[in-house]
Amino acid sequence: MSITGNGLHKRSRKRLKLDIKERGKVDIKKALQSFEIGDKIIVDPDSRVQRNLPQRSFFGSVGRIVDKKGKAYTIEVNQQGGKNLKRIDLLPIHMKRL
Repeated sequence: MSITGNGLHKRSRKRLKLDIKERGKVDIKKALQSFEIGDKIIVDPDSRVQRNLPQRSFFGSVGRIVDKKGKAYTIEVNQQGGKNLKRIDLLPIHMKRL
């Protein structure tokens, strides 16, 4: 019997899998895109960059940019079915403009 891991991204293999056309190096335009405070974005994780990857429950969520911290942005997101706002820090490579 194998032991399963209990990490942050457990059971997310299908969600992080890329299409055959998207595999390879990261697009530099996506990595260097900039946003303004108040912009609406979609959390769209890119599995090629493991750094600052959001938790699985935030995948596909819509949020609003609140602040900028160095290269990353602070985003307010409603969690699935929840009324309380959560704040997460994301790199621009894991975001898509709405």
